[in-house]
Amino acid sequence: MARQDRKEREISDVSQGHEGLSRLLATARALDQLDAELRQVLPGSMRENIGVACIEGKTLVLAATSPAWASRARLMADDLLREANRQLDDRLEGTRVIVVPRLG
Repeated sequence: MARQDRKEREISDVSQGHEGLSRLLATARALDQLDAELRQVLPGSMRENIGVACIEGKTLVLAATSPAWASRARLMADDLLREANRQLDDRLEGTRVIVVPRLG
């Protein structure tokens, strides 16, 4: 049986008519944008090692690539929270830092 070549479709075409998928994509885009904005607040060396993981309720969850970077993220947490609140409609109240093997 010959394998048919599949033409790639735009994600917006795939998600059209699927409310849940559309909402998920919108959330992912918003988090990606927030991550890009917050990384601009970080000093250069920190930008590759600290980023936005997600938002849980009223908490901004930051991801760091090691415990050492997590400590640095905690030192920057107030500045990042302030910037996040400038970017978002809903006010966040706190931060949490998690360690992940690598970002992006």
